[in-house]
Amino acid sequence: MKKKKEVSNGQNKIENSESKKEQKYTVLENIKYILKNIRKYDKKLFVLFAIFTIISGISPFASILFPKFILDELVGNQKVTVLVWLLLGFFFCSSITGYFIAFLRGIFYPRAIKIRFKFIEMIGNKCMTTDFKNTENPSFLNSVETSFRALQSNDTGIEGVIHKLFALGSEILILLGYILIIGKLNVWILLYLIANVSITYYLTLRVKKYEYQRADDLSDIDRHVGYTYRLMYDFEFGKDMRIYGLTNWISSLFKKHKMDRYQIDKKIKYGYFKVGLVEVLFLLIREGLIYAYLIYQVLENGLGIGSFTMYFLSIANFANAMKVIFDDFAHISAQSLYINDFRTFIDSQEEKEPEEPKTIPQGPYTIEFKNVYFKYPGSDKYVYSDVSLKINAGEKLAIVGHNGAGKTTFVKLLSRMYEPESGEILLNGINIQEFSKTEYYTLFSAVFQEIKTTAFSVAENIAVSDEIVDESRIIECLEKADMKDKVLGQKNGIYTGMQKILDDEGVEFSGGENQRIILARALYKDAGIVILDEPTAALDALAEKSIYEKFNDMVKHKTSIFISHRLASTSFCDNIAMFEHGRLVEYGTHDELIQKGGKYADMFMVQAQYYKEDGNIDFDTDNNSEYSIA
Repeated sequence: MKKKKEVSNGQNKIENSESKKEQKYTVLENIKYILKNIRKYDKKLFVLFAIFTIISGISPFASILFPKFILDELVGNQKVTVLVWLLLGFFFCSSITGYFIAFLRGIFYPRAIKIRFKFIEMIGNKCMTTDFKNTENPSFLNSVETSFRALQSNDTGIEGVIHKLFALGSEILILLGYILIIGKLNVWILLYLIANVSITYYLTLRVKKYEYQRADDLSDIDRHVGYTYRLMYDFEFGKDMRIYGLTNWISSLFKKHKMDRYQIDKKIKYGYFKVGLVEVLFLLIREGLIYAYLIYQVLENGLGIGSFTMYFLSIANFANAMKVIFDDFAHISAQSLYINDFRTFIDSQEEKEPEEPKTIPQGPYTIEFKNVYFKYPGSDKYVYSDVSLKINAGEKLAIVGHNGAGKTTFVKLLSRMYEPESGEILLNGINIQEFSKTEYYTLFSAVFQEIKTTAFSVAENIAVSDEIVDESRIIECLEKADMKDKVLGQKNGIYTGMQKILDDEGVEFSGGENQRIILARALYKDAGIVILDEPTAALDALAEKSIYEKFNDMVKHKTSIFISHRLASTSFCDNIAMFEHGRLVEYGTHDELIQKGGKYADMFMVQAQYYKEDGNIDFDTDNNSEYSIA
């Protein structure tokens, strides 16, 4: 019963999201935007456009006028020489124009693809530079997927519009030629043909607009489908799939999301089917009426066979040419909706940067939180309430607390992944919001909880570059991170690929080994402020303690912040800040907090046994309240 209700609610969500979305840019503005970027990336396309328009615009009339002249000659003077020249002229015009049309298209298509790649690059740059908070916002993630709909193929979105614009000039030129010919026959036939195609265009446009209105639904469904699909085929989850019997659950979710998509696609395709029926009906009526009129003109008014053929072909081609133009306009109008999403995404405002950013001061660095309040976007609950804390230049601070205490939030605020609701964060007495973010990021060497390595070589992962790297320095950093022997023991040394995605000889390092390589990356950058945000979670307690002690020697006189819910990082730090529920509850040196006998002392006493191989806790004989790790 519960499952049925869930499915029903999901369907209601789909049905209730059909409201028309507000458009920020008009079709004309989007066309100008595309042309502006074409001019920026490839001006020669305009020359190709002009040549293609002229040649393609005159090409169809060779197939209309030459048959008329040939038929007139056959029923008239019947001169063989004239007929031969007409046939040669017809062959020459058709072959030359056909060749150049194919040639120009062959040049144009790769250039159009190249321009689409430029737009894809724009999305990539936006995703890599957007405010970090957006990367944790489902609405933003949906907008990323929706913006890609403007770039997903050669025939849709931005490239699709470029193709239509390339052909539109010649199509209009051809249509004008047909209008002149048919208008000479009967202006009412011309008006009837225009009305006929206009109705089909209107109906097609309605379906395309409905298809766009469901784009957000499809983006959301596709994200769910993609995620469940990855779960099904990612062997990383293989153990959990089997032990916890996740197979049926994941499969049912995949089927449900696929069915949701099917329901939307079904409605869209049915709309196009109805338009197709109307189009066929109009075609039958149009062909019957118009060709009856032409036959009447031949029988009653002496219309020549050559002229009959010319009008016959012109009317048939006119209807098709007008339909092509209207279809192209409808396509451009529909794709403009996706281009609107793309431009809205690209133009979305980031957090305001200072107009005249201050220069980053020279280190060492003093950091101060002053009365900081913070809550995550969309939440009413404050993670931090009136937090004040100072880290002196060159000081090593350990931030400890249980899971959910607000430790990682401290790093996000300090590194400007998020900005505080109120209060200030100062660097050497200057509010960090007065610096350029890009410049400010250069201050940090950080290792975060989520260890992320790329499928490139060890050297590239450490230097974060594929350019010339300092090999000796990389090896030195690996040695400090306890990974030198492991890496140099591989066939390709520091150029060993990490993972086998790009390199068949790549190595799948363990979680702990990956963490050590990322530690080496932080050392290689050698920035002024060092952050370790629980980077050793995959290591056992003794290995963690060893890493932290070595890192203590590595950072020397740098301002350093060590975050952990385990206390291996605390004893060598100058000060310890203990957080609980977003509040700073204890602050001081290791000895001071132990002597205080508060929350830190309790937590340390519980954990201390894990950092001693024999499981015993040594008590300092001079002070029974102090615990030390032997």
